Amino acid sequence: METQTLLDNVATINANEAIIVNAKEFLEALKFVAVATARTNSRPTLQYVHVEIHENELTVEATDSHVLAQQKLAASISDKLAGKEFLIDGKFAKNLSKATTKHGTHLFITPEFGTNNQPTGKVTILDGNEETFIDDNSDNGVRAFYPELDRLIPDNALFEFETRKKELLPMLKVLKEKTDAKGRYDVHLEIQDNSKVVIGVGDDIQEIKHRNLFIGDKHKVENNKGRNFEIDFNVKLLISELQKCGNKEFLKFSFTGTLRPFTFTRENGGVGLIAPLRTYH
Repeated sequence: METQTLLDNVATINANEAIIVNAKEFLEALKFVAVATARTNSRPTLQYVHVEIHENELTVEATDSHVLAQQKLAASISDKLAGKEFLIDGKFAKNLSKATTKHGTHLFITPEFGTNNQPTGKVTILDGNEETFIDDNSDNGVRAFYPELDRLIPDNALFEFETRKKELLPMLKVLKEKTDAKGRYDVHLEIQDNSKVVIGVGDDIQEIKHRNLFIGDKHKVENNKGRNFEIDFNVKLLISELQKCGNKEFLKFSFTGTLRPFTFTRENGGVGLIAPLRTYH
């Protein structure tokens, strides 16, 4: 990450080329989504955070095809930039967002665009401390041809519940110790008896404290006895995303099918997605 100090601060920024965001909000969004960037170079574009520029907001998102994270946040954007998109290197994003409160109140983000309004791969970020961070990937040929992630996020949930991170995360960490990479860190979650949410590995079954449980009418069981829903997933992946959420946050988990990805929605509107595991119990 290249760093330099600007002597004349904002005077060097062209208002028609910069995106102005709340520093803490943007860096927290970057920290949340960067976890979902790919670590291997088999699909180079997925090693980047994707940023879509809208009229008054940014969509910051990433996926490695197993997990997905997306966050929208308000921004001051010129008409010249609305409708464009650019990429930020995943490692750069993780490094920059390590300290979300040490970059002043606002960031001035300037993505560089070339012919046909395509991003060149260079992004300059000026923080409130007159320090500039440059993410320059103009030589590697990666551009913003990113998957349309909105299409991957399911809607019309059949099952939903809310739970607090500080209660769920310790439970998941204990269960993770009973799994391994060979078994794909598999844990099993069920909704039972029209009222309970349980999660476990083998015979170690724990009940998740929850609120606002929703079960579609077609999936309710008679006499409040029986299994409403089940799903298996990689608990290590979920832990990595939850660790970037606020400890006191309530998270809404939504499910549309045993073999379909499920999501959790944060209090600030951020969305995390985890692909299911196909297993045979």
